[in-house]
Amino acid sequence: MTELRLALLGPPVVLRDGTPVTFDTRKAIALLALLAVTGREHSREQLADLLWPEADSTKGRASLRRTLSVTAAATGAGLTISRAAVTMELAAVRVDVREFESLIARPDAGSLERAVGLYRDDFLSGFVLRGCPDFEEWQASVSEGLRQALARGLQRLVAACIDQGDLEHATGYAQRWLQLDPLHEPAHQAIIRLHGWAGQRSAAMRQYRSLVRVLDRDLAVRPLPETTRLYDDVRAGRLGPPPEPSVSVRSPEPSAAAVPDDAVASGASGIWPLVGRETELAALRSAWQATGAAGRVVAITGPAGSGKTRLITEFRTEATEGPRAAVVLAARCHDGETALPFVLAADLLRTALAVRPDLPEVLPAQTAAMAGRLVPALAAAHPDSVAPALDSPVAVTRLYAAIADTLLAATRQRPGAAAAGSGRPAGVVVVEDAHWADSSSLGLLAYLVRRLADWPLLLVLSWQAEQAGRLRVLRTALSEAEDQSLGETIEPGLLGPEAIGTLLDLDGMPRVEVDRLMAETRGLPMLVREYLEALRSASDEAGGQGPEQADWWPPASVRDLLRARLQAVTEPTRQMLTAAAVLGSDNDADLLRAVSGRGEDEIVEALDEALARSLLTEIPPPAAGEAPSYGFPYEALRRTAYESATLARRRLLHGRAADILTRQENRGRDPAKTRAATIADHLQLAGRDAEAAQWWWRAAQVARELYAHAEAHAHLVRALALGYPQLPGRIALGEVLVALGRYREALAEFETAAALAGAGEGDTGADDAEADEGISGGDGGSAGDRAVQASIEHKLADVHHRLGDWDLAEAHLAVVAELVADAEPGRLARAQADRAVVAYRRGDARQAAAFGQAALSSARAAADLGATAQALNVLGMLAARAGAEAAAETYLRDSLAEARQRPELGPAVAALNNLARLLAETGRGREALTVAAEALELGSELGDQHRVAALHTNMADLLHADGQGEAAIAHLKEAARRFASVDGGDAPRPEIWTLVEW
Repeated sequence: MTELRLALLGPPVVLRDGTPVTFDTRKAIALLALLAVTGREHSREQLADLLWPEADSTKGRASLRRTLSVTAAATGAGLTISRAAVTMELAAVRVDVREFESLIARPDAGSLERAVGLYRDDFLSGFVLRGCPDFEEWQASVSEGLRQALARGLQRLVAACIDQGDLEHATGYAQRWLQLDPLHEPAHQAIIRLHGWAGQRSAAMRQYRSLVRVLDRDLAVRPLPETTRLYDDVRAGRLGPPPEPSVSVRSPEPSAAAVPDDAVASGASGIWPLVGRETELAALRSAWQATGAAGRVVAITGPAGSGKTRLITEFRTEATEGPRAAVVLAARCHDGETALPFVLAADLLRTALAVRPDLPEVLPAQTAAMAGRLVPALAAAHPDSVAPALDSPVAVTRLYAAIADTLLAATRQRPGAAAAGSGRPAGVVVVEDAHWADSSSLGLLAYLVRRLADWPLLLVLSWQAEQAGRLRVLRTALSEAEDQSLGETIEPGLLGPEAIGTLLDLDGMPRVEVDRLMAETRGLPMLVREYLEALRSASDEAGGQGPEQADWWPPASVRDLLRARLQAVTEPTRQMLTAAAVLGSDNDADLLRAVSGRGEDEIVEALDEALARSLLTEIPPPAAGEAPSYGFPYEALRRTAYESATLARRRLLHGRAADILTRQENRGRDPAKTRAATIADHLQLAGRDAEAAQWWWRAAQVARELYAHAEAHAHLVRALALGYPQLPGRIALGEVLVALGRYREALAEFETAAALAGAGEGDTGADDAEADEGISGGDGGSAGDRAVQASIEHKLADVHHRLGDWDLAEAHLAVVAELVADAEPGRLARAQADRAVVAYRRGDARQAAAFGQAALSSARAAADLGATAQALNVLGMLAARAGAEAAAETYLRDSLAEARQRPELGPAVAALNNLARLLAETGRGREALTVAAEALELGSELGDQHRVAALHTNMADLLHADGQGEAAIAHLKEAARRFASVDGGDAPRPEIWTLVEW
């Protein structure tokens, strides 16, 4: 009997009695595949339409007859052909697809292995039938279904091999499983687990980092938490043994991944009649009058458009007029400037200099020099006084103090001026829209609020309630001031019908129904003003007569209303307003002219028109001889002007703005510390992503220098998204996340960096012989590559140490030691010092001491002060725990001496903290308090959330022992708040809370 075999898994092969059969038409193969796989009868009409879709019915059927004739002659009795239909005699034909489907559905491992062996390649691999789209669709569908069946079978086969104790074959099947879909995370998990069971930790690490690379490259996501936990367990040697061999086949349950879901307003200003604000204005007057030897703070909060600016304007007018006029120093923050360090502080100082041009002469030399870092003119009278570099937290605090003293001096009576007597009113400092302030300036405001007892000024702040989330530190300081009766909060509400009626009764107002206006605006002052302005403009255009009321009402959308106002101006003015909207904050006429491309005369006329129509406001110059600046009265108007321009024009203007600001910086006109993020933002919006990435990176470095970790994180994310080199970017991002206490994210970034650093390795791990030959395998790569890998492994160890995972920390540190042995004695010393601490945490005092002494020897051999300080600090910790107080104190004081010679603060903070603990344990509580206070001050400026929490805990213990219960409780509360903000993962980690020495 003739035997016919069809091999369709892979390139199609037809065998008759073991001899290959060939056809002169590919459609014969397609016909056989269709009949064999479907296993059912097909009408001649269906087959003709499927295989000859472009032929008419007659030609199609004729072509089918010829093909059937050729096919039947070659295959023998395999086909049954009638006048109406065609079918395949499956009993007479062996088809690998049907065998595969039968075997893959069986539960035993033997059947699964046979099925996998049949699957040479995808269904009809390399076979293409052009001009037959329906057949191609059917072929693709069958191929995908078979691939999925193979994947499920391989998953079950891996489980079966594991169940039988055959880990070698399980690994091979898992790798084939992964080849079907390199993004399939359960397959990666299986390979990692199998490598772990085989003791091949390096291979498991390479597999995990291969997963990290492919997910980051193709999906921009991170591995699932369960994958990361599995990897950590393998690295730390915590993975349990494989199951005992049995004969049953287990079908693992599929893993599922949950995808998290993910989710702004404007202010108002302008000189308009103030109505409905009698109570709020009285509160401001009262606070001003109560300001004496101690200062006061008033916060005005409310939603965008609630009239905060108008209320402040009225108060400023009262405070600066009349015989008892006070000095008012005012500044305003702007959206887009939150990432520019000290912008607000510099604005306040420039205002102070404009009010008191003699400030450089009256300020002490050191104060003038410090303040001159932000406004150089303040230091003009003291050219020989040089302020310390702004490279440490202590220097930042001194800068805050200098700014406070400068503002206070600006509000005092000038020498020789007529004295106003003891009743002279207090000076006022006003900061509007504080929610847009940069983090450094927010730190200044919190500093001022906490020192009101010695700073006799009235501080008036305003912010949008909906934007108050980033003002946590400032609001905490305000709450403390309120507890001391030195502060209060004012919340202007909506205008009621009576207040709006009073407004409409004033001269020049349009005749509008109060109820209708209330229905349209809800009494929000900004909307009330905009509607009335639009109605008044409509009346003016109609010659004062005004149309019917139904025609007066603008569209319901305020944006449409503002757009109508913008469209009413001349074309040069509209272009200038677009440039101002692109620039995003107050700008002088020269910058507006350069960006808009208009001439000087055109810009002057455009500014006049915009000011007359209240589309821009003029901000007085900060000092005599300087030009005024111009800005939109509220953000909604700026945003509307921005969106009214075409995308092409916006991109062009952003590019021009970036180029102009870059030239200004290169000429030294604007410090990079206040312009890098602005330039980056303009470049990004201009579509110049590569340049923007470099500038976001530069902005991030500036923010890190100022310990503004949250801003640095935001800048780094944008730099990476725009194409900044991934490896340095991921490392920097991980470092910032560590400082913020976001450890899970930091681990993910460092693992991604490690995957990128080892990108030259194989994607699925090394051979067994290479399993434990080290992280880099082979020759280990260049010295530079090994140094980078060692740095990343060290950072991973630090995070796991902070999380209390001593085993995993030691595993990473052991890799560091292997990578830098005989190459980097300084890095080796740091790794040995950290291994000493880990051994100490694990209770192995002997190994800890050995690592500590080795660390000190390596550090001194390398002449590395930082490593020496770290090694001495660790030896001090170990000696203290061993009861050798004298030796411990010597080590710790030597460590502190070495650390003070380095610019970084971390080693000094660690030595001070451990020294304070030792002093307390040896009965020198007062000295311990002094040392701990310095540690807390430096640590707080450094901004490491976790360690600052520990420093507060230690301070609380010292204060409690000294009998200062209330102060101790305050520090405990702050410690608890900071500890709670540390993200240690899903599982509880009590070790986070017990970190008190390092």
